[in-house]
Amino acid sequence: MAEHEPIIHSPEHHEHEHSAEHLPKHEQAESQPKHEKAETKPLEDVETLRAKAEHEAKSSKETTPKVTPETDVKQDFMVNKDLKAEAFQRALNRTRKHLSSPERGLSKAIHQPVVDAISGVAEKTIARPTGLLTGAIVALIGSSYVFYSAKHYGWHYNYLIVFILFVGGYVVGLILEIIWFALRHLRPAK
Repeated sequence: MAEHEPIIHSPEHHEHEHSAEHLPKHEQAESQPKHEKAETKPLEDVETLRAKAEHEAKSSKETTPKVTPETDVKQDFMVNKDLKAEAFQRALNRTRKHLSSPERGLSKAIHQPVVDAISGVAEKTIARPTGLLTGAIVALIGSSYVFYSAKHYGWHYNYLIVFILFVGGYVVGLILEIIWFALRHLRPAK
């Protein structure tokens, strides 16, 4: 029989066995010692790195963009009066599809531009909450008194009295609101 050479495990033989040539590429990178990679780039002092970072840093005033009408994203450039009117008309048309024909006709009459303009003026001037509240209270108390008197003394009750009392109470409420507004603005500011 032929004699086999004894296997000698020398350090040279061991390095040859695990050399990077025999390993796949992803294992070749792992097989290199980590201390060799670290030695290729010397570590810098922490204080030096801090000094570099402070030198290159910019303040927030330098990096914050100036807000101008051209760069302000909060402004609605595309929304204008025509677009709003068109959206309003589309909403009305969608709603009118669900209404009956008499309700549809009433909706068309109410939403005419002339009626809308009169309604807009009336809501700012006529429909004052103070006047409405005062008119309702005066109409309730006054008509209750008149109704009681008519029943007690045998008079004929006239339903127009409720309307007259409401209008009178409304006028009184408006006068009270005007007086309150005038007194509040005549006081000196503290």
